[in-house]
Amino acid sequence: MADSAAILDKARAHFDKMRGQTIEIPEWGLTGEAAARFDPPTLRIRQAIQHRAGKSESRQFATTVILCLKDKDGKPIFKDDAPTLAALEAEVDPQIVSRIFNRILTVSSEDDLGN
Repeated sequence: MADSAAILDKARAHFDKMRGQTIEIPEWGLTGEAAARFDPPTLRIRQAIQHRAGKSESRQFATTVILCLKDKDGKPIFKDDAPTLAALEAEVDPQIVSRIFNRILTVSSEDDLGN
């Protein structure tokens, strides 16, 4: 039988490598050093997103952006509140929100990993 503790340590180390990825969003002025950062959402965060979004795809996209995008210091870019959610759902380019959502949920190659 495999050593489950050793496997779990490797799984954690792998996930740690995935943290701190960057995404440039030139339309929002987030490029270069100011590029947005994100950690891939854990299962717990994905569950929270699904719970909050229900069956609404636009709400899922917007909630993912709110909960996952960080600035260069690791602080959330957006407030997690109703006005921000409403703005991302109805007042910004949906193609950009979709692009960010897809990048956050896409498995990255080793070369693109943050650490």
